[in-house]
Amino acid sequence: MRRRQLSMAALAADAQAEAARCGARLLRTHCWAGEDGRLVREYEELGFTATLEFEVLRSDGSFWPGQVLQFRL
Repeated sequence: MRRRQLSMAALAADAQAEAARCGARLLRTHCWAGEDGRLVREYEELGFTATLEFEVLRSDGSFWPGQVLQFRL
């Protein structure tokens, strides 16, 4: 496993544990969804489900593609 994936896995596990400790039943995050969608796939490999796609208009007129993901606790 690549170092980045290990770091993402550790952060996701910490976030899931903290959300569960607080009594949450759903954890949501968002990320960049550009290029080939690799980052979205990495979250999906950690058990997250992609939900809402969105775009943010940048000051230069281009769009930043985003993806909301969720994890049920």
